[in-house]
Amino acid sequence: MSGLLDKANKTAGESDAPKEATIDATMDTEEPLQLDSKITVGLQVAGVLALLISMFLLIQNGWLYATLTDYILAIFLMLIGWTLFNSSDYLQQELSKAKIALTAIGFAGLFIATIVGTIFMNAGGAVTISSIDLDGVENEIDLKFFGPSGMSYTVEVLVDGEVQYSHDSEIEIDRGKHSIPLDEFWAGNSYNMNEQTLVDYEIKVVSEGGNDSVSFNNIMIREADTGFVKVTELYDTDGNKEYTGIWVAMIIGIGTPSASFDFNNNFFTGTTPMPIATDWSATLTVKKGTSVAYQYDTLVANEGEVFDMKHDGAQFPYVGEFFFDWAPMPGTNGDQLDRDDFYMGDGCYTFEVEIVNVLGETFVDSSSQIEFFWESNEGGGGDESATAC
Repeated sequence: MSGLLDKANKTAGESDAPKEATIDATMDTEEPLQLDSKITVGLQVAGVLALLISMFLLIQNGWLYATLTDYILAIFLMLIGWTLFNSSDYLQQELSKAKIALTAIGFAGLFIATIVGTIFMNAGGAVTISSIDLDGVENEIDLKFFGPSGMSYTVEVLVDGEVQYSHDSEIEIDRGKHSIPLDEFWAGNSYNMNEQTLVDYEIKVVSEGGNDSVSFNNIMIREADTGFVKVTELYDTDGNKEYTGIWVAMIIGIGTPSASFDFNNNFFTGTTPMPIATDWSATLTVKKGTSVAYQYDTLVANEGEVFDMKHDGAQFPYVGEFFFDWAPMPGTNGDQLDRDDFYMGDGCYTFEVEIVNVLGETFVDSSSQIEFFWESNEGGGGDESATAC
Protein backbone atom coordinates (compact mmCIF):
# COMPACT_ATOMS: atom_id res chain seq x y z
CA MET A 1 0.00 0.00 0.00
CA SER A 2 2.81 2.38 0.92
CA GLY A 3 4.51 1.53 -2.35
CA LEU A 4 1.48 2.60 -4.27
CA LEU A 5 1.41 5.93 -2.39
CA ASP A 6 5.10 6.55 -3.09
CA LYS A 7 4.53 5.95 -6.79
CA ALA A 8 1.55 8.28 -6.76
CA ASN A 9 3.52 11.04 -5.02
CA LYS A 10 6.43 10.60 -7.40
CA THR A 11 4.14 10.81 -10.39
CA ALA A 12 2.50 13.97 -9.06
CA GLY A 13 5.88 15.58 -8.42
CA GLU A 14 7.11 14.77 -11.91
CA SER A 15 3.95 16.12 -13.51
CA ASP A 16 4.17 19.43 -11.57
CA ALA A 17 7.66 20.36 -12.85
CA PRO A 18 6.86 20.42 -16.56
CA LYS A 19 3.80 22.58 -15.91
CA GLU A 20 5.94 25.28 -14.28
CA ALA A 21 8.48 25.13 -17.12
CA THR A 22 5.67 25.47 -19.66
CA ILE A 23 4.30 28.56 -17.94
CA ASP A 24 7.77 30.20 -17.81
CA ALA A 25 8.36 29.50 -21.48
CA THR A 26 5.04 31.04 -22.39
CA MET A 27 5.79 34.22 -20.47
CA ASP A 28 9.24 34.53 -22.04
CA THR A 29 7.92 34.29 -25.60
CA GLU A 30 5.02 36.74 -25.17
CA GLU A 31 7.18 39.81 -24.30
CA PRO A 32 9.20 39.92 -27.56
CA LEU A 33 5.98 39.58 -29.58
CA GLN A 34 4.46 42.58 -27.79
CA LEU A 35 7.63 44.63 -28.32
CA ASP A 36 7.76 43.73 -32.03
CA SER A 37 4.15 44.80 -32.40
CA LYS A 38 4.89 48.29 -31.04
CA ILE A 39 7.86 48.70 -33.35
CA THR A 40 5.79 47.51 -36.32
CA VAL A 41 2.97 49.96 -35.67
CA GLY A 42 5.46 52.77 -35.02
CA LEU A 43 7.24 52.23 -38.35
CA GLN A 44 3.97 52.14 -40.25
CA VAL A 45 2.77 55.35 -38.58
CA ALA A 46 6.12 57.03 -39.32
CA GLY A 47 5.85 55.97 -42.96
CA VAL A 48 2.36 57.43 -43.33
CA LEU A 49 3.43 60.67 -41.62
CA ALA A 50 6.37 61.05 -44.00
CA LEU A 51 4.00 60.63 -46.95
CA LEU A 52 1.57 63.20 -45.52
CA ILE A 53 4.40 65.70 -44.98
CA SER A 54 5.57 65.27 -48.58
CA MET A 55 2.00 65.87 -49.79
CA PHE A 56 1.70 68.93 -47.54
CA LEU A 57 4.87 70.40 -49.08
CA LEU A 58 3.38 69.96 -52.53
CA ILE A 59 0.12 71.63 -51.53
CA GLN A 60 1.93 74.47 -49.76
CA ASN A 61 4.28 75.32 -52.66
CA GLY A 62 2.33 74.04 -55.64
CA TRP A 63 4.02 71.73 -58.14
CA LEU A 64 4.17 74.47 -60.78
CA TYR A 65 5.86 76.95 -58.45
CA ALA A 66 8.07 74.71 -56.37
CA THR A 67 11.84 74.91 -56.71
CA LEU A 68 14.13 72.00 -57.55
CA THR A 69 14.90 71.70 -53.84
CA ASP A 70 11.16 71.46 -53.10
CA TYR A 71 10.77 68.69 -55.69
CA ILE A 72 13.69 66.68 -54.34
CA LEU A 73 12.60 67.08 -50.71
CA ALA A 74 8.99 66.03 -51.41
CA ILE A 75 10.02 62.95 -53.44
CA PHE A 76 12.66 62.02 -50.86
CA LEU A 77 10.12 62.17 -48.01
CA MET A 78 7.66 60.05 -50.00
CA LEU A 79 10.34 57.38 -50.59
CA ILE A 80 11.38 57.47 -46.94
CA GLY A 81 7.75 56.95 -45.94
CA TRP A 82 7.38 53.98 -48.28
CA THR A 83 10.61 52.45 -46.94
CA LEU A 84 9.59 52.87 -43.30
CA PHE A 85 6.15 51.40 -43.95
CA ASN A 86 7.60 48.24 -45.51
CA SER A 87 10.45 47.90 -43.05
CA SER A 88 7.95 46.70 -40.44
CA ASP A 89 7.39 43.55 -42.51
CA TYR A 90 11.12 43.17 -43.01
CA LEU A 91 11.65 43.07 -39.23
CA GLN A 92 9.04 40.32 -38.92
CA GLN A 93 10.52 38.47 -41.89
CA GLU A 94 7.20 38.69 -43.70
CA LEU A 95 8.28 40.90 -46.61
CA SER A 96 6.52 39.99 -49.84
CA LYS A 97 6.90 41.27 -53.39
CA ALA A 98 3.15 41.68 -53.71
CA LYS A 99 2.91 43.99 -50.71
CA ILE A 100 5.95 45.99 -51.84
CA ALA A 101 4.30 46.52 -55.22
CA LEU A 102 0.92 47.43 -53.72
CA THR A 103 2.35 49.94 -51.23
CA ALA A 104 4.52 51.45 -53.98
CA ILE A 105 1.42 51.93 -56.16
CA GLY A 106 -0.50 53.38 -53.20
CA PHE A 107 2.20 55.83 -52.11
CA ALA A 108 3.03 56.92 -55.67
CA GLY A 109 -0.67 57.19 -56.55
CA LEU A 110 -1.41 59.53 -53.65
CA PHE A 111 1.71 61.56 -54.45
CA ILE A 112 0.78 61.94 -58.13
CA ALA A 113 -2.83 62.76 -57.25
CA THR A 114 -1.57 65.56 -55.02
CA ILE A 115 0.60 66.90 -57.86
CA VAL A 116 -2.34 66.92 -60.26
CA GLY A 117 -4.51 68.58 -57.64
CA THR A 118 -2.05 71.41 -57.05
CA ILE A 119 -1.75 72.00 -60.79
CA PHE A 120 -5.52 72.46 -61.07
CA MET A 121 -5.52 74.58 -57.91
CA ASN A 122 -2.89 76.92 -59.37
CA ALA A 123 -4.21 77.03 -62.91
CA GLY A 124 -6.72 79.80 -62.32
CA GLY A 125 -4.91 81.58 -59.50
CA ALA A 126 -3.38 85.00 -59.15
CA VAL A 127 0.19 86.25 -59.38
CA THR A 128 1.71 86.20 -55.91
CA ILE A 129 4.99 87.39 -54.39
CA SER A 130 7.51 84.61 -53.87
CA SER A 131 10.41 86.56 -52.32
CA ILE A 132 11.88 90.01 -51.71
CA ASP A 133 15.66 90.13 -51.35
CA LEU A 134 18.08 93.01 -50.86
CA ASP A 135 21.05 93.20 -53.22
CA GLY A 136 23.48 95.37 -51.29
CA VAL A 137 26.10 95.27 -54.04
CA GLU A 138 23.79 96.69 -56.71
CA ASN A 139 21.70 98.68 -54.20
CA GLU A 140 18.41 97.24 -55.40
CA ILE A 141 15.69 94.87 -54.32
CA ASP A 142 15.18 91.63 -56.25
CA LEU A 143 11.59 90.44 -56.53
CA LYS A 144 10.29 87.01 -57.57
CA PHE A 145 6.71 86.13 -58.41
CA PHE A 146 4.81 83.00 -59.38
CA GLY A 147 1.52 82.58 -61.15
CA PRO A 148 -0.27 81.08 -64.16
CA SER A 149 1.70 81.17 -67.41
CA GLY A 150 1.03 84.26 -69.52
CA MET A 151 -0.86 86.19 -66.83
CA SER A 152 -0.17 89.95 -66.83
CA TYR A 153 0.54 91.74 -63.59
CA THR A 154 1.57 95.10 -62.18
CA VAL A 155 4.10 95.41 -59.37
CA GLU A 156 3.97 98.53 -57.20
CA VAL A 157 6.15 99.94 -54.45
CA LEU A 158 4.13 101.76 -51.82
CA VAL A 159 5.76 104.18 -49.38
CA ASP A 160 3.49 105.08 -46.48
CA GLY A 161 0.59 103.83 -48.57
CA GLU A 162 1.38 105.91 -51.67
CA VAL A 163 2.57 104.37 -54.96
CA GLN A 164 6.14 105.54 -55.66
CA TYR A 165 7.06 103.00 -58.35
CA SER A 166 5.12 100.87 -60.81
CA HIS A 167 6.07 98.24 -63.41
CA ASP A 168 4.01 96.03 -65.73
CA SER A 169 5.08 92.55 -66.74
CA GLU A 170 3.87 89.04 -67.61
CA ILE A 171 4.49 85.61 -66.11
CA GLU A 172 6.77 83.42 -68.22
CA ILE A 173 5.89 79.72 -67.88
CA ASP A 174 5.15 79.91 -64.13
CA ARG A 175 7.48 82.58 -62.75
CA GLY A 176 8.40 86.25 -62.97
CA LYS A 177 11.16 88.41 -61.57
CA HIS A 178 12.05 92.07 -61.42
CA SER A 179 14.72 94.28 -59.79
CA ILE A 180 14.16 97.83 -58.58
CA PRO A 181 16.94 100.31 -57.70
CA LEU A 182 16.51 101.56 -54.15
CA ASP A 183 16.87 105.21 -55.16
CA GLU A 184 13.68 104.88 -57.24
CA PHE A 185 11.58 105.00 -54.07
CA TRP A 186 13.90 105.72 -51.11
CA ALA A 187 12.28 107.91 -48.43
CA GLY A 188 14.51 107.30 -45.41
CA ASN A 189 15.05 104.53 -42.88
CA SER A 190 12.06 102.37 -42.09
CA TYR A 191 13.07 102.16 -38.40
CA ASN A 192 15.04 104.26 -35.92
CA MET A 193 17.58 102.87 -33.47
CA ASN A 194 14.79 101.96 -31.05
CA GLU A 195 13.06 99.93 -33.82
CA GLN A 196 10.16 102.35 -34.01
CA THR A 197 8.61 102.63 -37.48
CA LEU A 198 9.50 105.78 -39.40
CA VAL A 199 8.56 104.88 -42.98
CA ASP A 200 6.43 101.96 -44.17
CA TYR A 201 7.59 100.14 -47.33
CA GLU A 202 5.37 97.64 -49.13
CA ILE A 203 5.41 95.63 -52.37
CA LYS A 204 2.03 95.04 -54.03
CA VAL A 205 1.30 92.91 -57.09
CA VAL A 206 -2.00 93.30 -58.94
CA SER A 207 -3.24 90.68 -61.42
CA GLU A 208 -6.48 89.38 -62.90
CA GLY A 209 -6.72 86.71 -60.20
CA GLY A 210 -6.36 89.13 -57.29
CA ASN A 211 -3.85 91.16 -55.27
CA ASP A 212 -0.93 90.25 -53.04
CA SER A 213 1.18 92.51 -50.82
CA VAL A 214 4.20 92.13 -48.53
CA SER A 215 5.97 94.61 -46.24
CA PHE A 216 9.76 94.80 -46.54
CA ASN A 217 10.61 97.25 -43.75
CA ASN A 218 13.15 94.82 -42.33
CA ILE A 219 15.62 95.49 -45.18
CA MET A 220 15.05 99.23 -45.57
CA ILE A 221 17.52 100.49 -42.96
CA ARG A 222 20.21 102.02 -45.14
CA GLU A 223 21.13 105.50 -43.91
CA ALA A 224 23.80 105.93 -41.21
CA ASP A 225 23.59 109.24 -39.38
CA THR A 226 25.89 108.92 -36.36
CA GLY A 227 29.60 108.27 -35.86
CA PHE A 228 31.29 108.07 -32.45
CA VAL A 229 34.93 107.56 -31.48
CA LYS A 230 36.53 106.10 -28.36
CA VAL A 231 40.23 106.04 -27.52
CA THR A 232 42.67 104.23 -25.29
CA GLU A 233 45.71 106.16 -24.10
CA LEU A 234 49.02 104.42 -24.73
CA TYR A 235 52.13 105.06 -22.67
CA ASP A 236 55.43 103.61 -21.50
CA THR A 237 55.84 102.85 -17.79
CA ASP A 238 59.61 102.39 -17.83
CA GLY A 239 60.50 104.94 -15.20
CA ASN A 240 58.38 108.07 -15.61
CA LYS A 241 55.09 107.77 -17.50
CA GLU A 242 55.49 108.88 -21.10
CA TYR A 243 52.52 108.89 -23.50
CA THR A 244 53.16 107.41 -26.95
CA GLY A 245 49.82 107.78 -28.70
CA ILE A 246 46.24 106.53 -28.75
CA TRP A 247 44.33 103.52 -29.98
CA VAL A 248 41.17 104.73 -31.76
CA ALA A 249 37.96 102.81 -32.52
CA MET A 250 34.93 104.10 -34.38
CA ILE A 251 31.28 103.04 -34.58
CA ILE A 252 28.88 104.15 -37.31
CA GLY A 253 25.15 103.56 -37.45
CA ILE A 254 21.70 104.96 -36.67
CA GLY A 255 21.76 107.28 -33.69
CA THR A 256 18.26 108.75 -33.95
CA PRO A 257 16.78 109.44 -31.47
CA SER A 258 18.71 108.40 -28.37
CA ALA A 259 22.43 107.83 -29.09
CA SER A 260 24.67 110.05 -26.97
CA PHE A 261 28.40 110.49 -26.58
CA ASP A 262 30.10 110.41 -23.20
CA PHE A 263 33.62 109.42 -22.19
CA ASN A 264 35.14 109.04 -18.75
CA ASN A 265 38.35 107.59 -17.33
CA ASN A 266 39.48 106.23 -20.71
CA PHE A 267 36.15 104.45 -21.33
CA PHE A 268 33.13 105.18 -23.50
CA THR A 269 30.17 105.67 -21.17
CA GLY A 270 27.51 106.94 -23.55
CA THR A 271 24.79 105.22 -25.63
CA THR A 272 26.05 103.77 -28.89
CA PRO A 273 24.18 104.07 -32.20
CA MET A 274 22.74 100.93 -33.79
CA PRO A 275 25.21 99.50 -36.34
CA ILE A 276 23.72 98.64 -39.74
CA ALA A 277 24.82 96.83 -42.89
CA THR A 278 24.86 99.48 -45.61
CA ASP A 279 27.14 101.42 -47.96
CA TRP A 280 28.90 104.65 -46.99
CA SER A 281 32.23 106.44 -46.96
CA ALA A 282 33.48 108.06 -43.76
CA THR A 283 36.33 110.41 -42.98
CA LEU A 284 37.60 110.90 -39.42
CA THR A 285 39.34 114.20 -38.67
CA VAL A 286 41.07 114.99 -35.37
CA LYS A 287 40.89 118.67 -34.47
CA LYS A 288 42.08 120.86 -31.63
CA GLY A 289 39.92 123.90 -31.70
CA THR A 290 39.66 124.85 -35.36
CA SER A 291 43.06 123.39 -36.25
CA VAL A 292 43.28 120.00 -37.96
CA ALA A 293 45.64 117.81 -35.97
CA TYR A 294 45.28 114.69 -38.11
CA GLN A 295 42.96 113.29 -40.79
CA TYR A 296 42.52 109.57 -41.39
CA ASP A 297 42.19 108.11 -44.87
CA THR A 298 38.58 107.86 -45.99
CA LEU A 299 37.02 104.48 -45.28
CA VAL A 300 34.59 102.92 -47.75
CA ALA A 301 32.01 100.45 -46.45
CA ASN A 302 30.31 97.77 -48.52
CA GLU A 303 27.39 96.49 -46.44
CA GLY A 304 29.28 97.59 -43.34
CA GLU A 305 32.55 95.81 -44.20
CA VAL A 306 35.53 98.12 -44.58
CA PHE A 307 38.96 97.80 -46.11
CA ASP A 308 41.69 100.44 -45.82
CA MET A 309 41.46 102.09 -49.23
CA LYS A 310 44.74 103.57 -50.41
CA HIS A 311 46.77 104.09 -53.56
CA ASP A 312 44.15 104.75 -56.23
CA GLY A 313 41.52 102.47 -54.74
CA ALA A 314 43.61 99.33 -54.27
CA GLN A 315 42.34 97.26 -51.35
CA PHE A 316 44.75 97.05 -48.44
CA PRO A 317 44.34 95.44 -45.00
CA TYR A 318 40.91 94.62 -43.64
CA VAL A 319 39.68 97.26 -41.18
CA GLY A 320 36.61 95.74 -39.62
CA GLU A 321 32.92 94.92 -39.52
CA PHE A 322 31.18 98.21 -38.85
CA PHE A 323 27.82 96.50 -39.29
CA PHE A 324 28.44 94.71 -36.00
CA ASP A 325 30.21 96.92 -33.42
CA TRP A 326 33.15 99.24 -32.83
CA ALA A 327 36.03 98.75 -35.25
CA PRO A 328 39.67 99.89 -34.79
CA MET A 329 40.95 102.65 -37.05
CA PRO A 330 44.14 102.13 -39.06
CA GLY A 331 46.63 104.64 -37.62
CA THR A 332 50.16 105.72 -38.37
CA ASN A 333 51.67 102.78 -36.47
CA GLY A 334 49.44 99.79 -37.09
CA ASP A 335 46.20 100.55 -35.27
CA GLN A 336 47.96 103.19 -33.15
CA LEU A 337 47.95 106.91 -33.85
CA ASP A 338 51.38 108.07 -32.72
CA ARG A 339 51.63 111.07 -30.44
CA ASP A 340 53.85 113.03 -32.81
CA ASP A 341 51.28 112.67 -35.60
CA PHE A 342 48.42 114.47 -33.86
CA TYR A 343 49.19 115.81 -30.39
CA MET A 344 49.16 119.59 -30.06
CA GLY A 345 49.37 119.88 -26.28
CA ASP A 346 46.89 119.30 -23.48
CA GLY A 347 43.31 120.26 -24.08
CA CYS A 348 40.10 119.22 -25.83
CA TYR A 349 40.22 117.33 -29.12
CA THR A 350 37.25 116.85 -31.44
CA PHE A 351 37.04 113.60 -33.42
CA GLU A 352 34.81 114.70 -36.28
CA VAL A 353 33.16 111.99 -38.40
CA GLU A 354 31.80 112.83 -41.85
CA ILE A 355 29.46 110.12 -43.21
CA VAL A 356 28.53 110.18 -46.89
CA ASN A 357 25.74 107.66 -47.50
CA VAL A 358 25.39 105.98 -50.87
CA LEU A 359 21.64 106.03 -50.25
CA GLY A 360 20.61 109.07 -48.25
CA GLU A 361 22.22 112.25 -46.97
CA THR A 362 25.63 113.33 -45.67
CA PHE A 363 26.06 113.76 -41.92
CA VAL A 364 28.86 115.40 -39.90
CA ASP A 365 29.05 114.24 -36.28
CA SER A 366 31.26 116.25 -33.91
CA SER A 367 29.94 114.69 -30.72
CA SER A 368 33.17 112.87 -29.87
CA GLN A 369 35.14 115.42 -27.84
CA ILE A 370 37.88 114.15 -25.54
CA GLU A 371 40.30 116.01 -23.30
CA PHE A 372 43.88 114.82 -22.68
CA PHE A 373 46.19 115.73 -19.78
CA TRP A 374 49.43 114.23 -20.98
CA GLU A 375 51.83 117.10 -20.35
CA SER A 376 50.49 117.85 -16.88
CA ASN A 377 50.56 114.14 -15.97
CA GLU A 378 54.14 113.72 -17.18
CA GLY A 379 55.45 116.98 -15.73
CA GLY A 380 53.72 116.86 -12.37
CA GLY A 381 53.35 113.13 -11.95
CA GLY A 382 49.54 113.34 -12.18
CA ASP A 383 47.29 110.49 -13.23
CA GLU A 384 44.25 112.13 -14.83
CA SER A 385 42.77 109.94 -17.57
CA ALA A 386 41.15 111.13 -20.76
CA THR A 387 37.59 112.33 -20.32
CA ALA A 388 34.80 113.99 -22.30
CA CYS A 389 35.30 117.73 -22.73
